[in-house]
Amino acid sequence: MLDVAWPELVVIGAVALVAIGPKDLPKAMYALGKWAGKARAMAHDIHRAFEQVTYEAEVAAKMNNPDPVPTPPTAPSSTPPVPPVPPVEPHD
Repeated sequence: MLDVAWPELVVIGAVALVAIGPKDLPKAMYALGKWAGKARAMAHDIHRAFEQVTYEAEVAAKMNNPDPVPTPPTAPSSTPPVPPVPPVEPHD
């Protein structure tokens, strides 16, 4: 998703330290963490809602159009087995 490496995180942290200041940086990081947690929770809820709707649609489709009754497996075929291949003799 977001491909952020350690050097980029260091630059972002340094810019945040200069822009926000060392006194307010912990408060800002806390607020950012809470916001990120809420965003992840919302994404998870949306994902679960889509899964639930898909499941309900599949169940409704099966109830409206059930699969035919499966046929039992047939007996093994009565064809004779394949004879074994004779060994190949080396040429001189």
